[in-house]
Amino acid sequence: MAEQQEKNLILRSITKRFGDVEAVQDVTLEVRGGEFFTLLGPSGCGKTTLLRMIAGLEIPDNGQVLLGGDDITNLPATKRQVNTVFQSYALFPHLTIFENVAFGLRSRKVANDEVGKRVYRRLEMLGIQEMAQRKPHQLSGGQKQRVALARALVNEPDVLLLDEPMSALDAKLRGQVQVELKRLQRKLGKTFILVTHDQAEALVCSDRVAVMRRGKVIQYGTPEEVYDIPVNRFVAEFLGAANLLTYQVAEGGVQTPVGFLKLDRDAPKPEGTLAIRPEWIRISEEEPPVNGVRATVRETIYRGTNFDVWFDPGPIRVRTSSYKHFHPGDQAWLKLAPEELVVLDD
Repeated sequence: MAEQQEKNLILRSITKRFGDVEAVQDVTLEVRGGEFFTLLGPSGCGKTTLLRMIAGLEIPDNGQVLLGGDDITNLPATKRQVNTVFQSYALFPHLTIFENVAFGLRSRKVANDEVGKRVYRRLEMLGIQEMAQRKPHQLSGGQKQRVALARALVNEPDVLLLDEPMSALDAKLRGQVQVELKRLQRKLGKTFILVTHDQAEALVCSDRVAVMRRGKVIQYGTPEEVYDIPVNRFVAEFLGAANLLTYQVAEGGVQTPVGFLKLDRDAPKPEGTLAIRPEWIRISEEEPPVNGVRATVRETIYRGTNFDVWFDPGPIRVRTSSYKHFHPGDQAWLKLAPEELVVLDD
C-alpha cells in the first residue's frame, strides 16, 4: 500500500485556455495509486483536455501535475511513466499485432528476447495470443481494443489513460469489455484513468468518479456517493434518471408539487429542489404512513428487465420490477421515503 501511495497522481489548480476559452478551470484532484478513476461528463466539458495534460500532450497554462511526488508538468510525453489508449486505437495497419504491441519496446531499444517475452505475456493476459501474426484489419472492434491495451500495458506504465476506448463498440460488447477492463485493472494493480460520457460505464468500472461540466469538476467520489447523493441538478440528471421536485419549507417538512413531504434532515434553504431516483420510489396498494402520494399512471415503457412508469401529478417517473405492469389511468400509492429524498445545492 505504501508503494501505491507513492504513485499518487495529483493535479493542483490546473487551468488550460484555448484563445478566450477556458477548457479546464482550476481543477484540483488526487488519483490514488492503483485505483480506477473516471472523468465523466458531456462533450466539450474539458475531460479529454485534462487527460492530455496528464499524458503530456498538452501543457497547462497554470497549475501542476505531480506523479509519485515528482513534478511532471513540463516533462515531455515520452519521458512520463504514462501511456494512453485512444478512442481510435491508433494501430499501425501495416504491422502485425505482435509488432504493434512491440513498437514501444523496440523504440526504447529493449533486447529482442525481452521484447518477445513481454509482448506474449500481455497478449496472453488479454486472450489474443493466437492473433499475434494477424493485421489490424483482420480483427473485430473488441479485439483491436485489446491490442491497444496490450500495446499500452507492455511498457509497464505507472498510469494508463483511456480516452473513450469503448465508444466504437456495440452495446453488448461494450458491456463485456467494461467488466474485463475492471478485472484487468484489479489484476495489474495499476492506476487507470478513464474518460467517458457514458454514465453506466463510469459506474461499472470506477473506484471513484469525477463529474465535469464546463471545464470544472462539479463532484467526485465513489460511484455510490455520486449517484446516491448528487450535489446539484446537473449531476442528478447526468448520472442516471432523477425525479426533480421544487420545494418550499413548511412546518415539519416541505411543500412540493406532489404535496407535503417529510425529510430526514432540515432543508438548508427556504426553497430549492429535491431529487429522488425512479427505482427508490415504492408503489403500494395502501396509503403509506409517511410521504404517500396518490397518483395516476400516465405512460408506461417496457425495457425488458423492468417497466418505466410515469405518474401524475408531477409527472413522477418510477422504475418497477419486470412483473409489475400498469396501464394509463391506473391509480396507486407512491411512497417517497424521507431518507431517499436528496436536497440539491442549486
